[in-house]
Amino acid sequence: MDRRQFIVNAGSLAMTTHLLTKADRTLLADDVNQEKFPIAIFGKVFQKHSSTQLADVLEQTDADGVEATIRSGGHVDPEAKDFRPQLAKMVSTLADRGKRLLIAATDVNEVTPANRELLRILADNGVKHYRLGYWRYEPGTPMIEQTRVFAAKAKELAALNHELGLVGLYQNHAGKDYVGSLIWDLAIVFQDVPVQDLGVALDLRHLRAEIGGSYLTAVNAIRLYLRSVYLKDTKRVSEDGQELEEVPLGKGMVNRALFKDVWKSIAPAPISVHVEYLGQKPHEPGKDAVVIDAYKNDVATLRAWMS
Repeated sequence: MDRRQFIVNAGSLAMTTHLLTKADRTLLADDVNQEKFPIAIFGKVFQKHSSTQLADVLEQTDADGVEATIRSGGHVDPEAKDFRPQLAKMVSTLADRGKRLLIAATDVNEVTPANRELLRILADNGVKHYRLGYWRYEPGTPMIEQTRVFAAKAKELAALNHELGLVGLYQNHAGKDYVGSLIWDLAIVFQDVPVQDLGVALDLRHLRAEIGGSYLTAVNAIRLYLRSVYLKDTKRVSEDGQELEEVPLGKGMVNRALFKDVWKSIAPAPISVHVEYLGQKPHEPGKDAVVIDAYKNDVATLRAWMS
């Protein structure tokens, strides 16, 4: 397209957008969001499903794809002899239905020969994003010293990701031993890591569960390193605030304003929805109606927040 034609087309698009109804503009925005920020559902609860059955689930939930467990005991096990054809079958089966393996949930948290091979296979199959396995603090060693060790691992993984054309996502998790549970430590781990190769998938549920009224300060501390958003929700149900109840998205401490604030800081990437209020035990195919409905409702909530 030459410059003149581009200007004509741009003008036509501007005029068309101006004439669109409010509902039409929302649909147009949804199309853009779906292309740049596809929605994945966490597939751990569907590990017993075949690739075809998984595609059925995705269609029913209106998700664009899946965050599939590509790890030991997962939907596709990297240690299995037929790992390559299994992964290729999942990717192709989903693609035939217009769905994608958007994020591979892995146990990878450092560069090893086995992890290098796994990531290469993911890249060969068109899987661009993967979630890292967690780093954990060991007692007896100062935390700052340990964060420097994890920072070195992050830099090595980022370099490998760059070589393979992948993006690594590190999800913060609630719990005293998890690196990232306090958020600020991730600013140390990722400060010298190119965010286009490896960054933080900010889990808003775990953020609110672990951080008190200064949670927005915590977000600002790692804003430069944000790469994706993970969506689930919880609320405090005891007087001391220590007891939590997992709830559907938007029914607890995670809301549209918080999502929008985080979302504005990330480059286009998949967003993952989890339904922890129903647990993570894998469901049998045909006995998954409740969890499918839960994902359908939470995906609809997220799409409304994105419009």
